[in-house]
Amino acid sequence: MKRKAWLSVIFAACFIVTAICFALGHLSIAAQKKPKKIVWTFNQMALGKWCDNKTFGEWLPKRMAKATGGRLELHVPINLVPVPDVLHAVRDGMIQGAIAGTPYYSGEWPLGSFYAIPGVLRADDEYPAVVNAVVWRYWEKSLRQKYNIRLMGIDHWPGINVYCNQPIRTVADFKGKKLRGMGYYDSLAFEALGAAGISIPWDEAFLAVQRHVVDGLVTGLVVYDSMGFSEYCKYINQWPITGSSCAAFIIVNGNAFDSLPDELKPIVKEVLKEAGEKNCACKISLVASTLESLKKRGIKVIKPSPSEIKKCLELTKSVRSTWIKQCEKSGSPEAKQMLEEVEAFLREYRAKKK
Repeated sequence: MKRKAWLSVIFAACFIVTAICFALGHLSIAAQKKPKKIVWTFNQMALGKWCDNKTFGEWLPKRMAKATGGRLELHVPINLVPVPDVLHAVRDGMIQGAIAGTPYYSGEWPLGSFYAIPGVLRADDEYPAVVNAVVWRYWEKSLRQKYNIRLMGIDHWPGINVYCNQPIRTVADFKGKKLRGMGYYDSLAFEALGAAGISIPWDEAFLAVQRHVVDGLVTGLVVYDSMGFSEYCKYINQWPITGSSCAAFIIVNGNAFDSLPDELKPIVKEVLKEAGEKNCACKISLVASTLESLKKRGIKVIKPSPSEIKKCLELTKSVRSTWIKQCEKSGSPEAKQMLEEVEAFLREYRAKKK
């Protein structure tokens, strides 16, 4: 009996050990099959609570996690990298991607600043339309060749005006004003009108206005309100110093994108493009109501006469030729052709809207 009992114990022990080994083997196989989580870090600018930082900081990471089944975790901190360094930080793989305005790279990549040529963009909906129809393929090719960067989406700041602590009713009123431009070309336009185009990093723009280092600045209407500039710049001067929208894009390091599993690549592209479209629509939808709200709070809107607008465009027409020359010098000889296609598209686009 004792021998039978021992045999039963040994048999049971062997069965338990076998079952444990079998279970561990299955767990090991499951662990091997489970894809490794990928973590990306994007940089975004401080642009206010209503659209940008909410869309990219809150909505986008959740949307990406859901779309990829949790396989791609996206972190989008504000100002992790100084804005002027973002393009190189993405190129060098310091961060995997970014949402950034193109004017901050107008010195080395002027192709991204076509919007800044006075008179080219006249309405807030024109930028998304013309970039998707014409500009995207030029930007995508250029960014790949120069920086090994992938263009994943577009963004913009609509409602561009000259926000100032004084009214600017005529071209003559620009004389002596110190105005912060977003990039090289709007600063060039200011200089052509007799103002001083001051280069100040975006992160310091509010303090520059608050401390009267500058008299005003160019930015988007929703950002102007949400960032508090309206407290010090009480006049919205509607001059075509630059396009009605300022260009921005969503970019990703080429090596980071190429290393994604093939099945994730189209998903990531789709989600990032969706994020840009969502944010563009958000801001465009807020421009009219924001303007009405600002007027009720005592902000004055200055609309120059048609003759003064014509004078402004005449005095700043050299910005166009300078942009083409700078693009050619920087390795983008296709700029002139791109601009011609942009203007041809916009002529048809406006005709259809009438």
